[in-house]
Amino acid sequence: MTTAKPVLCVGCTVIDFVTINESFPTEDTDRRCLDGYWQRGGNASNVSTVLRLLGANVEFFGMLSKSNGFRVLLDDLDRRGIGTQHCPKTEKDPPFSSVIIVKETGSRTIVHCNKNYPYITYEDFMKIDLDRYGWVHFEARHAHETIKMIKAVREHNRIHGSSIRISLDFETMFEKNLPLCGLCNYVVFSSELAKQQGWKSPRETCYALASSVKPTCPSIICPWGSTGAACLDTAVNEFTNVAALKPDRIVDTLGAGDSFMAGFIYATYVMQSSLPDAVGFANRVAGHKITDFGYDHIAGLQKDDKFTTD
Repeated sequence: MTTAKPVLCVGCTVIDFVTINESFPTEDTDRRCLDGYWQRGGNASNVSTVLRLLGANVEFFGMLSKSNGFRVLLDDLDRRGIGTQHCPKTEKDPPFSSVIIVKETGSRTIVHCNKNYPYITYEDFMKIDLDRYGWVHFEARHAHETIKMIKAVREHNRIHGSSIRISLDFETMFEKNLPLCGLCNYVVFSSELAKQQGWKSPRETCYALASSVKPTCPSIICPWGSTGAACLDTAVNEFTNVAALKPDRIVDTLGAGDSFMAGFIYATYVMQSSLPDAVGFANRVAGHKITDFGYDHIAGLQKDDKFTTD
């Protein structure tokens, strides 16, 4: 394990109910699945898991439920050595997701159920001693609270001369979450959201997003599925395409994006890689993740593993 300060992952954790099916179910039919299981999910929660498997020190910060059903998630976090000591708690039942994985393609379809589950607040966040961390990662959600948290990290850096880096996972609600980007060091922008904006390629996405961000522009990373990923170092206006990686098989794509995110953070923060090299490592982590179910096999990824490129 690294001796670097922990990464703090801010966001959600949910229960995933996963079924593995031979093919996608036909509407209004009754059928048996090949297998099924539950696992801890949620973007920031998954990023925490993969960071820990790669060897980083990590804490999760999000709203935890006191429900008995949530106990299994807490036990899993504890078993993996992911800190939760600063998380607030609620009496409300936890959110969950129903996930359908199709064996023949490896695709995953997700249906979320949230029921207005509370999100962590700026006041919750301000109870944390930020000196503990070297990197804080946010999900782009609940922008009115998240923007205050990000500004608090920046203010901490200014007052204390710290250099805590800030990353943002930007997947939904473009207009509402766009103001968060200009306050971060790194933004990972989803291809799905890019296509919703009419952007047709990673290059177009990186430059279009860069032109939209104020007051300062972060480094922009854009994963683009099986075609690879790209990054724009806005400090020097350097754009790089990173080739897609071709694993031997595709088994489970659930959490591939979160694995990419964790790989990028680990390579940038712990391995101190350049921006293109960090994106390349993120591709390798995501490529390795989809070769098996869940995440535990990521611990066996060698840092110098090579995959076949397109």
